[in-house]
Amino acid sequence: MWGMGQEFVFGMIYGVVIRVWHDIQGGSLYGYFVDATPFTIPVKKDNADSKPKTSSLEETDGKTESKPNSLVEELGEMLKQKGFNYHGVEVLYSGVYGTELTCEIFIGPVYYQRLRHMVSDKYQVRSTGTIDQVTRQPIKGRKRGGGIRFGEMERDSMLAHGAAYLLHDRLHTCSDYHIADVCTLCGSILATTSIQQQKQIQKPKKFGGLPPARPPKKVICHACQSSKGMETVAMPYVFRYLAAELAAMNIKMTLQLSNAAGA
Repeated sequence: MWGMGQEFVFGMIYGVVIRVWHDIQGGSLYGYFVDATPFTIPVKKDNADSKPKTSSLEETDGKTESKPNSLVEELGEMLKQKGFNYHGVEVLYSGVYGTELTCEIFIGPVYYQRLRHMVSDKYQVRSTGTIDQVTRQPIKGRKRGGGIRFGEMERDSMLAHGAAYLLHDRLHTCSDYHIADVCTLCGSILATTSIQQQKQIQKPKKFGGLPPARPPKKVICHACQSSKGMETVAMPYVFRYLAAELAAMNIKMTLQLSNAAGA
């Protein structure tokens, strides 16, 4: 960004930037204010109070010359009187070979500001990390190592592109994936409890260097007082949290599984 009252983008028209530098160079030689705004009409306005008299421009060697009609012409004559090029260009020499460059380069004072927006201060990436203790979803915040929110607009774009499986991966598999035990008899996900076997008849053996097999767990439903009809269902953990919140308000949520045992 370049600025002289405004911010100029590098892609702006080349002539606008040249005119601004041209005005700045001419104003700095005579030490008075020059309006270098590129969005104003470049026609000279008669204002004797703001600018000094240009009698030297009007009379040269006893010959009367016409007044310039534009700011560019006036500033060009000012640069010419001080020994500079009319258009503000200069001839430069190579600092490596010491030869004269074949092109003329415009040189003039300019005031610029650097916008301190660095990529290292803005980038955010995460694979796995801290999760929320209540919902078990990734936390937010770049300083805390959180993830980028995948909101409703991103969800709509995935649906519009037909990438439903990718949507399932972002919002379920990579978020709060949870496997819950559901009782098909009463349809509850809160009354099920996993019971581990306390006694082992034989010590598990290792086969081929593999870790010992885990003993099968036993899941029981406290509401039905039975371990029959138990199914494991993959769901977002926040759904289980919703069932717990509804149960706190005396609202029971029941699930009906289509592929349940005995259904």
